[in-house]
Amino acid sequence: MRVPLLALLPIALCTFASLANAHFTDNVGTREIHARSLHDGLALHQRDTLASLSTRELIDALSEQLEQRAGGVWLCHRCNTHWDAMRQGELLRHPGHDIELFQQLWYCQKCNLYRQTLGGANAHQTLRGRSHQLIHFGS
Repeated sequence: MRVPLLALLPIALCTFASLANAHFTDNVGTREIHARSLHDGLALHQRDTLASLSTRELIDALSEQLEQRAGGVWLCHRCNTHWDAMRQGELLRHPGHDIELFQQLWYCQKCNLYRQTLGGANAHQTLRGRSHQLIHFGS
């Protein structure tokens, strides 16, 4: 009796598929436990990092960020230039210069002078005459 080889092929494939399925174990519980342990490990690392920072360091970092958000105008006394406080990269162009952050600043184009207070700006305009127009920068 002759049996065609192609007729036995589906039976052989089903047998191999059945054996492969028997060896594969999909344990969802094991994956969940592994994911939780990874998450817990990250949380512990994060907690240790925060614990290593002192309260003073956290307050200093937060106050720095608030000052940067508050805006204002940077003034370089050496170069006699100003720029918006949001442009932090501009600080790199003035290394070692006498730089100061002001909330408000007034500039007289005619004299090429900066005034830090409204009183100083008004006094300058009064003494020099109304032809000196002051430009206001800051909030």
